[in-house]
Amino acid sequence: MMAAPSVAQRIPWFEPWLDEADVAAVSRVVRSGFVNEGPENRAFEEELKRFFGVPQAVTTPSCTTAIALSLMALGVGHGDTVLVPDTTFIGTASAVRLAGAEPILVDVDPHTFCMDPDDARRRARPTTRAIVPVHLNGRAADLAALRGVAAALGVPLVEDAAEALASRNRAGWLGTQSEAGCFSLAPTKIITAGQGGFVLTARQEVRDQLIRLRDHGRLSRASDRHPVTGFNFKVTDMQAALARSQWAKLPARIERSRQIDRRYREGLAGIPELAFPPRPTDGGYLMWPDFTSPRRDELAAYLAARGIALRPFWPALHQQPAYAAADEYPGATEASRRAGWLPCSPGITDEQLDTVIAAVRAFFGGRP
Repeated sequence: MMAAPSVAQRIPWFEPWLDEADVAAVSRVVRSGFVNEGPENRAFEEELKRFFGVPQAVTTPSCTTAIALSLMALGVGHGDTVLVPDTTFIGTASAVRLAGAEPILVDVDPHTFCMDPDDARRRARPTTRAIVPVHLNGRAADLAALRGVAAALGVPLVEDAAEALASRNRAGWLGTQSEAGCFSLAPTKIITAGQGGFVLTARQEVRDQLIRLRDHGRLSRASDRHPVTGFNFKVTDMQAALARSQWAKLPARIERSRQIDRRYREGLAGIPELAFPPRPTDGGYLMWPDFTSPRRDELAAYLAARGIALRPFWPALHQQPAYAAADEYPGATEASRRAGWLPCSPGITDEQLDTVIAAVRAFFGGRP
């Protein structure tokens, strides 16, 4: 058995990595005296448009609000239903309710953990007005099939790409292949603005409606006339400055994520009770290294006693009190029981990765 590490040696599941350049970026905005939403947001939106090759980008306080505002901008509201996968962070479903609609839960593919298009087709209702596929952990949902479902229903797709920043499929960047793609800059993402998110869209009218919804019903703060109802979902320039500073680190962070995943897969190969789902293909990457095991919860407790944190997958939405459903969702139920993420902070060292690998092997009875 391995001895428990000291507090200084504890290995978190994930923590953000901030440096002096990030401090300087935020300090610059504070010293300018303009801390509201303004030029830093506009500059970040321009960077996003250039990087992704899309006509429009709009910053938001989170991916949850990005999804909600996108649904509202596309006309979804009270009395409508929206298809969402049963395996996702609860914010996906909460965004639907924030828009005034009701989420309809759809089972997931047991290999990719993404929305099952056949189940989406079965569960659609006459009231369904949108589909929100989630690119879970950088793996692309089956957009081609889901686009067919959406077309048959006459409804838009809104991509939840909270965990797929700069991940790809064969067709291109995830989050750019629908009416709106929604992203997260939360502290557990590969880069962070503390909190924050953004929407990408090719449609000018969607962008304009997002702006109105974000800022009290107007397109410009130069006017005190508010033609439609809107809200206050703006992002401060301090957050945008931090996002821009972190953005410069994104290519290196993605490469490090690939290295972490590769080290775990090689170091933990050959353990019968531990499996690694397929990696994304066509330029995709895993934001967090995931695994499945029938002994996941035992493993989590064993590692926690040794100062190492892993994160189990979230409970399936139908298991959450706020979205409880009696229907059967076998793919999502299995993922909630067996799947988890190994430690993978951007700043994790190879020595720490080897400590995790040795502890996992010890738990399963293998030699470090």
